[in-house]
Amino acid sequence: MKIGGVAHRTIWVEPDGWSVGIIDQTRLPHAFVTLTLRRAEDAARAISDMEVRGAPLIGATAAYGMALAARADAGDEALESGPDARCAPQPAAGGSPPPRL
Repeated sequence: MKIGGVAHRTIWVEPDGWSVGIIDQTRLPHAFVTLTLRRAEDAARAISDMEVRGAPLIGATAAYGMALAARADAGDEALESGPDARCAPQPAAGGSPPPRL
């Protein structure tokens, strides 16, 4: 994404090697604001609040969220409950939610 003629990634690993930076897309085009996701719940919130938009970026954010969840608790129970407990379906482009699988 270009902002002021400068190329920026929409998601990146922060210098600490674990947290994830995103561009808050709810603030565009009026403001360029970045957010840091430190926990799986932060990634789920970024998806549900549409701070990240578009299928590829949502998928990348969800994958980083799962990595953050595994870092917090790599036990089988935590990983098995992770996706359902942290992510809710998002409205599709047509306005209706996607079917649950």
